[in-house]
Formats: sequence, C-alpha cells, structure tokens
Amino acid sequence: MKNSVRTPVYRTVAAAAAAALLLGTAACSAGPASPEKPAADGAFPTEGSGVVNLFNFTNYINPETLEKFTEETGIKVNVDTFSSAEEMVAKIKTGSATYDVVTVSDYVAEDLISSGQLLEIDAQAWPNGSNIEDDFVGVYFDDGRKYTTPYAIIYDGIGYDTSVVSESITSWADYFSAPQEARGKIGLHDDQNFVIDAALYATGAERCSVDGADYEKALDLLNDFSPNIKIISSDGTIDRLAGGETVLSSMWNGSFARAKAQNTDLQYVLPTDGFSVAGDNLSILKNAQNPDNAKIFMNWMLDPANAAMNSNYIKYSVPVKGIEEELAKLDDGGATVIVPTADESKNAVIQEPCSPEVKEQYDKLWTMFKG
Repeated sequence: MKNSVRTPVYRTVAAAAAAALLLGTAACSAGPASPEKPAADGAFPTEGSGVVNLFNFTNYINPETLEKFTEETGIKVNVDTFSSAEEMVAKIKTGSATYDVVTVSDYVAEDLISSGQLLEIDAQAWPNGSNIEDDFVGVYFDDGRKYTTPYAIIYDGIGYDTSVVSESITSWADYFSAPQEARGKIGLHDDQNFVIDAALYATGAERCSVDGADYEKALDLLNDFSPNIKIISSDGTIDRLAGGETVLSSMWNGSFARAKAQNTDLQYVLPTDGFSVAGDNLSILKNAQNPDNAKIFMNWMLDPANAAMNSNYIKYSVPVKGIEEELAKLDDGGATVIVPTADESKNAVIQEPCSPEVKEQYDKLWTMFKG
C-alpha cells in the first residue's frame, strides 16, 4: 500500500486538515566526544566526522534513517531519550546536558530561546532551508526559523479497541466517562499540557482558562477517572493498545497509526469537544560540542527523501516541500498517516503557551492529580 498524505498548513489548522509525524527508535546513551573544529567564517559546514548527540522523545526516529545519515556523512548519531517536553526542559536548564541536537516542542521553544539555551542558526539560509513549507517559516515561537527546523506535527486524540469497547467514543467526555469494558485498561499520556487540556475540553472549558473554577472541575474529573487507569505513560502506547494491555487510550496520531497496523480492530478519534495540536522541532544547544555536525544533521533531515523515509516510519507528516512525492514511493506497511478532515480540523486548537499565571494553575493541578 502506498502513502497518501498532503502537507498540513499549521497556521490554519482550525480551518484545514493538519497532518503530522512521529518517529521511533531504540535509544542509546549519548557519549562524550572531543569538540569538533567549526567551519571557518560562519560558512555552512560541507563535511563532518565523529558524532552528533541527539536528545529526542522516546521511539521518535527511524533507525534506518540514522544509518543512512551515517553512511552518507560519516557522522554517527548517538541518541538519548526523554518522555515529555517538561522533562527535557528541566534537564537542559540544569546546564549539565551534553547534547548537540534536541527535539523541542513548540510550546516550550520560546522559553528555551529567551533563556539563551538554543544556538541561533538561521535555517532558511542553509542549503535545504528553502525546503521548509512556507506556512512553517513564520511560526509564533520562532519567526523566520532562526533557532529551529520543523520535525513533526502532533495532535492528541483517542484510540480504542472496538472488539472490546462497545460504546462509540467521539469526545474526551466519552473517554473520561470510562466505559465499563475499558475500566482498568485505560492508558493516559504522562504529559501535563495534553492531559489538562483534554480535561478542560471534557468539562466544557477552553485550554489556558483564567477561571479557577474550570481547574477545580478538571481536577475532579481526573480524580474520578484515576481508579480506571491502567498506566500513565507516554512510552509504550503503541504496543499496549495493539496488544490489548490497554483497550482505550489517549494517543498521538502517529503512534495510533503504527498500532492500527498491528490490530485492525482499533479506531481513532479526534475529539469533537476539542483536541490540541502541537509541533516538534530540531534545535542546537548553545553549549553543543559538535555544532557543525548538528547543522549537517538538521539540514540533511530537510531533504524530502530523507524526511519521507523518517515520516514513513514515525507516521507523522513533515512540512518539507516535495515530501509527498517521496512518500508515494514507499510502502506504508498498512499504517497510513492520519489526516483530519475539514470538519475534524474545526475542533483543533493550536497548543500555544499559556500565561505564567495560568501555567501555575496547570502545575498545581498536575501535582495534585499525580501526587
């Protein structure tokens, strides 16, 4: 079966269908390496050697893509992983992280840029910089792509096993009602923003609400829901849902596509009461030991053939020009990239950062829920 996917328009996701991509690979610890010799006079590096250390979400890059990169450039990629954007930010801000490239979710990018954690790169001036889709250049968190390159678009929905759960699931309200057949076998992401957003949608509120009563209702909902949860984790969601360990789970679109390829009884829902849309990006840390190798890696990933190879594995779309033609050449293995319909996209909400005061509400609610 061939892929059929069109590039999403991020800025107009509420009015047009958005696609996304997610990646996956086994992780290995990033090892120390001698700092590289930088390219002269700020010129883009034409060749490299040694290593590039990547800090990425778990199960979020194609191992064969990394092998191809090493074959073509001579640079080995060491991968270390994290489970949430908040975990990544906390480690980066300690100043002890020894990574070169880091995967940065859009809603934390502004903070990392303003706090001086990321290297200014001016990606549009790179050899493959013009391949970035036009609607993904002037993004709210990095206008002009001075610090980041696009990697994936993510939306949070619901996956369930129709052979077990007889009720029709269409909303977060349905999910949090914990259908009888699913109780004790429900998965929930370990992701503060996505989970609280979902609880707010389910109770009729908007994300980043400034009404304290909305957070009380969301907390009550989560606490009532808690006894029905099998596991709170963003790792392993694919195998758990595909294998029946969970039968109802919050699922990112790419993860669900890969689970569906293993279990055809699975159904995906983009909730009618709202679903959050976010993007992931690649950035270089200001204290990177191998910044030129990092630039070579990120530029290489903007080539449509390489982006397609990775997208076909992770099942999220990448906003790179020419990727559709490259995806059409690949066998999708029965796991088609999920593209929302125009009607579904009307319920999409871009996951921009909340104000500092509202973020405190999110932090307090999450702590009270998880303990």
